[in-house]
Amino acid sequence: MKVIAAALVLLFFLIVPASADLIEDLKAKQAKIKTVRADFMQEKQTKLLVKPIKSTGSFSYKQPDRIRWEYTGSVNMQVIYDGKELWIYYPDLGEADKISGLPRYASLMQFDIASLSSDYDVTGKKENDILKLRFVPKAKGPLNMILMEFRGQSPFPDNIHLEDANGELTRISFRDVKLNAEVSDDTFRLRTGNSIRIRERSLK
Repeated sequence: MKVIAAALVLLFFLIVPASADLIEDLKAKQAKIKTVRADFMQEKQTKLLVKPIKSTGSFSYKQPDRIRWEYTGSVNMQVIYDGKELWIYYPDLGEADKISGLPRYASLMQFDIASLSSDYDVTGKKENDILKLRFVPKAKGPLNMILMEFRGQSPFPDNIHLEDANGELTRISFRDVKLNAEVSDDTFRLRTGNSIRIRERSLK
């Protein structure tokens, strides 16, 4: 039954194209976003574990491409993109990964529809007051599919579903979203102790 249900959902998004007007209206609204501050809840399903990995934290964005994910609770991690390099910092371990060669990271992690549309085919539907969009990559990559839900007139998604190339799902729900509030540039600077171990790699 789960397979049949999944197939019906897939068929729905394939045969019902998102209104071009809805997509263009959303792009225009997102273009006016200068900053985002929000809290989030995340569930990651993996084939290695029976129960999903749950975490919470805060999300920050500042135009044009600076992003910070601050994970708290059982997962203590910072993910920072400064427009050039991606940092993944593990405070409890005193370690960090420094990754370069990710020019398109920002469009995915700030959920920018205009940028994503160049790499993904977009379909979807307006259902009551919720705009549901489905993104399928035009070329093979790390993700098989992205689902986004936009409630009311908000240009920032309430819920995100990501399916990676291994078929594993990540669900992110945002709450207490504040658009165009003050966000300091220091938010996107990684600050660590002197004894931190840094692993560097490039994806170019």
